[in-house]
Amino acid sequence: MKSVQFFIVLSILLMSFSSPHEGPVSISFNANPSGKERIKVLNHSYEVELLEYINQYRIENGLESLRISKSLIQASRYHAADMANENYFEHATHNRNSQSLQRGISTFKRIGRFYDGFANTENIGAGYISPQSVFEGWVNSPGHKKNLLNKSATHMGVGYYHNASSKYRNYWVFESAAQ
Repeated sequence: MKSVQFFIVLSILLMSFSSPHEGPVSISFNANPSGKERIKVLNHSYEVELLEYINQYRIENGLESLRISKSLIQASRYHAADMANENYFEHATHNRNSQSLQRGISTFKRIGRFYDGFANTENIGAGYISPQSVFEGWVNSPGHKKNLLNKSATHMGVGYYHNASSKYRNYWVFESAAQ
C-alpha cells in the first residue's frame, strides 16, 4: 500500500512540473549554462521510472525517499543533453571550440546555476538502454551506490537524453542535494 501511495504522489509531483510537450529555451551547448536552459523532455516515463527505482532502493535500505526537485531535474536534463550533443562523458561540463572539446565548468558549479541549495552527489551513465539498466549499473558500482544511499540527501533530480549521432546514444544523470 505504501508503494502505491508513493507512486501516486510521485506521479502528481512530476506531472506538475514536467510536461512531455515542454519546449526548450534557446540552448547553446558550446558555452557554459546560465541555469535558465530548459531541455525538452524526451522520455518522461524513463525519468519517472528511474526516480521510482532510486526512492524504492533507498526505502529498502532504511532511508527516507528523496523529494523531487524541479531545479535538479532541469540541471540533470541539461547535463545529459550537453553530453549527448557535444559527444563526451564526464561530470564536468565541456564546450566545443572549433573542433575540440575543452573543460567549461565543474560539476557543482554547473548544478549551482540551476539549483540554489547544496548539491552533494552526481551519478552519470551512458549507453544504458533503459532506466532499469542504468539503475542496476549504479547499484553495482560502489561509488555510485554510495551516492544513491547518501544519508544527507533530501532532494533529487534525474535527466535522460538520447542522441543517435553521439557515441553512447543514451545519457543519464542523477543529482541529489541536502537542502
